[in-house]
Amino acid sequence: MTAAEIRLSVAIMHHPRRRERIPPLVRDCAPLEARVVTDPDPDGVPSPLRTAKVAWRSIQDGATHHLVLQDDIVLIPGFATQLHRVISSRPGHGISLYSHWDSPQNSYLVRRAAIAGWSFAPLSKSEWTPTQGFVLPVALARELADFLRDIPDEVKDDDEMVVRFCREAGIPVVGTVPHLVDHRFDPTIVGHPGRFHATVFLPSPVLSADYWQFSASAEAALGRRVEPDEKLAYTVQMHRSRCLLRPLRPGTGEPVEHGFGWYWADHCGLVGVAVSDVLDGFENLMETQDLPWRIALEVWAAGYLLGADAVTVRRGGAAGIWPPATVGAVLAEAVMSSWIASGLAEPDADRLDAGDRAALVAVGLAGVAQGWLSGWHTS
Repeated sequence: MTAAEIRLSVAIMHHPRRRERIPPLVRDCAPLEARVVTDPDPDGVPSPLRTAKVAWRSIQDGATHHLVLQDDIVLIPGFATQLHRVISSRPGHGISLYSHWDSPQNSYLVRRAAIAGWSFAPLSKSEWTPTQGFVLPVALARELADFLRDIPDEVKDDDEMVVRFCREAGIPVVGTVPHLVDHRFDPTIVGHPGRFHATVFLPSPVLSADYWQFSASAEAALGRRVEPDEKLAYTVQMHRSRCLLRPLRPGTGEPVEHGFGWYWADHCGLVGVAVSDVLDGFENLMETQDLPWRIALEVWAAGYLLGADAVTVRRGGAAGIWPPATVGAVLAEAVMSSWIASGLAEPDADRLDAGDRAALVAVGLAGVAQGWLSGWHTS
């Protein structure tokens, strides 16, 4: 399906508390015509699901695909053009235009795809599907609306229901890399704790017309990580200034958002990486840095493990240096910047100034490069 053949229907989920956001958001959708779907019971118990039920039924006549946006977001410049290109590349997929920067699974899957040089990341089949901006073919959008209809509004979280629907219906779901949508730093209507930001968002990305090209081999390589029969399924997490490995155990009943991870130095051998390999080169790098050793080591380790993992899904025939030609420096920097910003413990974040943060990003990217090269030579 070409971009010209895409006829896109757009609905914006809206709560009256955020009425000032609607005019600029509608304007930034142009030339797409966005319908505003207001919470049918704005004074009731907060429930995105209640509004999502209406939004997924608000499909414009003649549309091939339906996009639902939330009203607490910002869009990239040229949003409509990029979105048409995205959909034409994956016309049968569910497509998320955002992922949360410290989600236990999807944020890492997006970072891994970015460092491996791919413009789409297959997303988790158990973690909530990001719905700040989500696209489905119209037939599937109607099925989703039917699926949501009888779920009590008190369930609240539409994203938890969307991942269940897509999993049960066998719909492949990918996230765009970079994201086309970012979350505002505002409290959520439901009151979820924490700060909200995209995993990899470039305010003004420069993307060629063929940037969103489809690759069955890349999608298969990346997608193995989220399959239930994958024997070595894990993600890497920066949490409270520590680098952790999180084994993925679908079907065990473990809540996706549980707060337990394995410290990298104790368990990296399980993913085929020796502690000595991770540490190699770190001391020499730190001779030129004026950073807290403890924090820098965790960032370096996270970067190393990401690079060593991402190289396993590299493009066929890619050069053995990092980053791959398809990964721009700006994108790689965004990957690491959001990882550090979301993963530092508050006391550490408070004591680091802008220069320290920039130096930490450089340390993390040096770790990625070291892990990439090590993985390249051992793969």
